[in-house]
Amino acid sequence: MTSLDTPPFAFDYDPGAIHYGRGCIDDIGDALAERDREAALVVCGSNVAGNAALMDAVDEGLGDRLAEVFAGTTPDKRLREAARAVERADDLGADAFVPVGGGSSLDVATVASVLRARDLSLDDARAEVAETGGIATPEDTTSLTPLFPVPTTLAGADLSVIAGIAAEVDDDAGGTEVVSTGVGGRELMPEALFYDPALFETTPAGVLAGSAMNGFDKAIESLYARDRTAVTDATATRAVRLLADGLPGMTDDGSAMDRAVAGIVLAQYGISRPGEMTINVIHAFGHGLRDAFGVQQGLAHATVAPHALRAMADAGVDLSMLTSAFEVETVEEAIHEVERIRDALGLPASLSAIDGVDEAGLNEAARVTAGDSLLAYAPQGYELTEADVRAVLEAAF
Repeated sequence: MTSLDTPPFAFDYDPGAIHYGRGCIDDIGDALAERDREAALVVCGSNVAGNAALMDAVDEGLGDRLAEVFAGTTPDKRLREAARAVERADDLGADAFVPVGGGSSLDVATVASVLRARDLSLDDARAEVAETGGIATPEDTTSLTPLFPVPTTLAGADLSVIAGIAAEVDDDAGGTEVVSTGVGGRELMPEALFYDPALFETTPAGVLAGSAMNGFDKAIESLYARDRTAVTDATATRAVRLLADGLPGMTDDGSAMDRAVAGIVLAQYGISRPGEMTINVIHAFGHGLRDAFGVQQGLAHATVAPHALRAMADAGVDLSMLTSAFEVETVEEAIHEVERIRDALGLPASLSAIDGVDEAGLNEAARVTAGDSLLAYAPQGYELTEADVRAVLEAAF
């Protein structure tokens, strides 16, 4: 039985306008017009740019407000990509960014908006990262170039006030190193977002599957996070139910895809707020495996999530909201539901099944995971030591 006791909370969240439904991409030109935006620079990667069914729909939706397609983003999300996007926006006089595809394009466009607003060169931005560890947002937030994302993956990184990027900076030995950095602030929330299930159907199934596990786990983690609220409990519970029903059949059934996309919208609603976050333990494991082995986040989550949930249950974490969301009686039944969805998506069930992952690197993955900043949002009273992490990774291996 789930307790209905509701601790006090403050829910400070102001999302962009959310457009959902088949054909909603047709409204993007009108959305720009309503905000007096005349020229949009589409920001995406080369694979997305080569997806004719997707790009034709975006082109038609924007109409004469399409300035150009900048197909210069990569999964590496380098600072130089954002700087190049700024150069094209300046050359074209673009007054809006339309990131299309996955989280990489959105992050690059978000950082580009900050660089442009501050008139910050690539060299100056790198120097700021080296000195401070990040990139500050502008004092005059009206100078930011607004964002109008068109997501086509299910990672659920869109309704967010933060963006991560990698920057090459000078090291102490006179060379360069790549460091993870980013930008953050409530003013970075996209202006309007367009979730058109028909566009998700143009994404390769393998890409959708990996991203789906990432987005699915955002809903799961929101149900036991330290910063959970009654609002995120409600949206995450509905998200879990929509995703549990929609994800397994999304590539074969249009109505299942509709439910999956709606679930991802709800999964990310309110999880990234100024000064607060609901993603925590599973995502920390994902970061550790990414840094140690270069594993894609969805694959990392697929293998680790069931074992991380069992470890939390064994440590006495209250996972009753999770059992309620899955409409089952026990935590183990809820974990079996996570495994069922993982298997339906065709994702690996063990770390040893992922190319490049070996036992020799588990200590490094454990070290990175145990030091991850997201653990600050872990369930109240739950401490995850490096030894605890190693035990979970061994179980997942």
